[in-house]
Amino acid sequence: MNDTLDLTNIKNAIITLEEAINYYNTDVEQPIKNMYADSCIQRFEYTYELSWKIMKKYLKQFFNKSEQELTMKNIFRYIQGYGLIKDWTKWVEYNEAGNNTSHEYNFNKAQFVLTVLQTFLEDVKYFVTCFEQTINENN
Repeated sequence: MNDTLDLTNIKNAIITLEEAINYYNTDVEQPIKNMYADSCIQRFEYTYELSWKIMKKYLKQFFNKSEQELTMKNIFRYIQGYGLIKDWTKWVEYNEAGNNTSHEYNFNKAQFVLTVLQTFLEDVKYFVTCFEQTINENN
């Protein structure tokens, strides 16, 4: 597998995100639950960031897409077109959620991330599985 498309980091990120979600979903006192929520949000941010960067590298490397073509929405549209994600509009939503939490911490916006965590986890796992199959088929 090409070094630029190494999936080690994204796989590790998924593991840590899933771990944080599992802890967040346990029955603990509110101060601890709040710390778990913060961990979930941060792990969501870096897992999402790794995901779209892999998508972008893939589109550049295998389909010669230019920077101008690779707006965030186009990245997700192309990737859905290649069968690597199910719904590009959900990925746009994840992008907005990540931007909202990383650029300004707002409690309500952070709470929104917590509502999409499980769906994001399923979607990012689907992406990595499909992506890995595609890369293996092309090697």
